[in-house]
Amino acid sequence: MSRIRRAAAAALTCWLALTSCSGSTAPDTKNSGPRPLTADEADRVALARFTTYRRGTGNVTTTIPSQGHTITLTGRVDWRRHLGYAELRNDAEPPVRELVQWTITKVTTRPHWTGGLPNRPPATGWETHRLTPHRSPLDTALILLLNLGTDRPDNAQLLARSSARLVRQDQVAGTPVIVVAGPAAPTAATTAPSPLGNTRYWIDRDGRLLRFQARVGGESAWMTVELPRTKADPLPSPPPAGAEPAPSNR
Repeated sequence: MSRIRRAAAAALTCWLALTSCSGSTAPDTKNSGPRPLTADEADRVALARFTTYRRGTGNVTTTIPSQGHTITLTGRVDWRRHLGYAELRNDAEPPVRELVQWTITKVTTRPHWTGGLPNRPPATGWETHRLTPHRSPLDTALILLLNLGTDRPDNAQLLARSSARLVRQDQVAGTPVIVVAGPAAPTAATTAPSPLGNTRYWIDRDGRLLRFQARVGGESAWMTVELPRTKADPLPSPPPAGAEPAPSNR
């Protein structure tokens, strides 16, 4: 198996672990009694990541809670090439602002940035770190963003029989959607699944994913991804890797 395929397999394992952990209802749940998916709803959920992949590249805005502050990523993701490119802002004092480019294995940052998100990034000044999901909310979010697209639909019949639940009907930018809680894994103490998992999907009638949430930290630490249906520019090539990525200390 090639290095790229091994990395992709590792990232998928990370995705499955992150999106299947047990957990309680997200703060956005407003109705009582989430219910199992109908066949039509399961079909829409099965298509969600595939329709994202078929887009190729999309604009994303992501908010990530981290150590009492909020990180905001505004940029683009190429789900076919597993590449991301964004401007990062942190509301800490002093505020942090930098460029970020990442793959399924590493993240490269350009600190002290003040010029917005350029189509042609600067050639120098980059720092590279290995991604360390499960330790850093930001790194967890970067992995999840790349895995919002997959090259084939999920199994709708398995989803219909899983612990995935319809949370409610909603709208995103005026478009009607269903809000679905992803499947939950069994807890350590029992083989029965917990009521709801750690992910939420806002999906329109055509199976397009318009919003995504995932728990990336404590009970109330939910990242939110907005995926507008606007045309996105191609991503620039990642900066030269230089030396091997250093261990992440973020």
